[in-house]
Amino acid sequence: MTIMMKLEEVKNKLAAQFAQNLPTSEQETRICLFLQNIHSANAAILAKIEFQQLAWQPYLYLHEQLYKNAEFITLLGKATKWTMNPLVYMEATQLNLMFWQKARFSQHILGFFQVNQQFYEYLALSHALWSVIRFVPLFPPSLDLHQNPFLSTLNQIEEENGRQIQVQIRLLKDMPVSLSVSQKEELLEKERIVVSEVFYSLLTQVAFS
Repeated sequence: MTIMMKLEEVKNKLAAQFAQNLPTSEQETRICLFLQNIHSANAAILAKIEFQQLAWQPYLYLHEQLYKNAEFITLLGKATKWTMNPLVYMEATQLNLMFWQKARFSQHILGFFQVNQQFYEYLALSHALWSVIRFVPLFPPSLDLHQNPFLSTLNQIEEENGRQIQVQIRLLKDMPVSLSVSQKEELLEKERIVVSEVFYSLLTQVAFS
C-alpha cells in the first residue's frame, strides 16, 4: 500500500470519528504542536529576508508569509484545549524532530535566498506543506467551524494556505532555474511524499488518542 493510500485510509477513519465528536484535548494538542512546529520552521527560514536585499515584490510576498506564520503560532496556542497527559507532549516532540530531519528544515535556514535549486526545493517543500496538510476536510461540511475557536483557527490557516498555494504555483512554474520539467516534477513529488509520510504519522496518533 502506498503512502497516499495509507494517508487516505487514516483520513477516512478520522472523518468518521469527527462526524460523531469534536476533537478531544489530546487530539487538539497533537494537531497544535504539529502545526506550530511547521509554522515555526517556516518562520525561521523566511526570517532570512530581513538580512538580504530583495526586489520589492518578492520581499512583500515573503514578508507577509513570515508574519502570517508568527500569527498562526500564537492563535493556535490560544485556541487549543491543552491536555495534561505528558505522553502526548513526548510523542509530539519525537514526531516534530523526525519532521525536521526528513524535511531538511535546517538546510533551508542556512544561507540566503537565491534563484537556484535550493530555493526551488524550499518552494516545493512549502507547496507540499500547505497542500497536503489539511484538517478542515476531516470535519462534516455541515459543521459550523466558527462556533469552535480551535476549528475556526484551523479554517483560517487553511484559507490562507490556499492563497499561498496559488502564488507558489506561479513561482514554481516561472522560476528561471536550471532544472528540466521532469526534474521539477521529481522534486515536487519527493517533497510531497516526505510531507505525506509525516502527516500520516500524525493522523495515526490523533486517530488513536
